[in-house]
Amino acid sequence: MSVELTPHQARVIGRLRTRHRGAELRAHERPWGVIVEVRRRGRTVSLTAFDGDGGVRADAPLRSAA
Repeated sequence: MSVELTPHQARVIGRLRTRHRGAELRAHERPWGVIVEVRRRGRTVSLTAFDGDGGVRADAPLRSAA
């Protein structure tokens, strides 16, 4: 499956890169779109879902594990 991001989705990726400078971004393709995971020091700090219709669904803030 090949996913093409809309301009709005690409801007969201740019904001993720700016907000999490130096963090690793991973893309996980799904049948309905893509999940973008932001990782820092081996932990996931943000998840955002991009659907094939151009929608963006940001996660709720992730708390640190105790």
